Amino acid sequence: MSSSSLPLRLQKLEPWFYQFLLATLLPLLVMPFTNLDGNLIQRVLLPLSTLWMVLVLVRIVPRDLLFIGRWKPFGLYRPLALLCAVLMWLPSALGHHHAVVFHWPALLLMCSFYLFTAVGIVLMLGKVGRVNEPVLCLGAAGYIHLGLTGGQLATALEVLQPGAFSLGLMLPGEELVERLSYFSFVTLGTQGYGDVLPSSATAESFVVLLSVSATLYITLMIGLLVSRYLQTRGSRV
Repeated sequence: MSSSSLPLRLQKLEPWFYQFLLATLLPLLVMPFTNLDGNLIQRVLLPLSTLWMVLVLVRIVPRDLLFIGRWKPFGLYRPLALLCAVLMWLPSALGHHHAVVFHWPALLLMCSFYLFTAVGIVLMLGKVGRVNEPVLCLGAAGYIHLGLTGGQLATALEVLQPGAFSLGLMLPGEELVERLSYFSFVTLGTQGYGDVLPSSATAESFVVLLSVSATLYITLMIGLLVSRYLQTRGSRV
């Protein structure tokens, strides 16, 4: 299929945008109930909810979303997503006692998947042909996904460089990814409560990039959606 048909294919995928919004919200809802050393339900809640999000993304992100010469970066998206769908069960299966040598490669692959997805959502929003409720759901899901991406990246940074963040007082059973996802969303919302802080130059640079990314995403989303809305209204006149 040619790239010129992409807006039409995205229109056919619009019913899935509602499900994507729900799929990005679910990991946030189940994080407070996860515990890698808890019972079976506490261990599988987060990977199950994340698995649903991965499967929805595999369905809605087109393989030919972006061309760089003859290279199609998003042709690798589905294999990466399926690999992450397997690796996300590693912490749940092994608890806190798994070796770091297995932990950080899995985190890096998950971060790559989340970053790919964030870029893909922006590209999809740039190629939609109209503005309606499903497209608005895609835009909202993209913002939530940006927060989840920030949490994954911060977790990987803390694992690779222990002490990169001052985590403050963590609640009993609270996981690192939950704590740093909370920090990510606080950063996106420019709240700055001060309970979790960057404690290294690398972490400070990461927080700056996360803040800039959030501002750019909102600016781009508003610009794109307003532009599509005006084009749609102009075509009806």
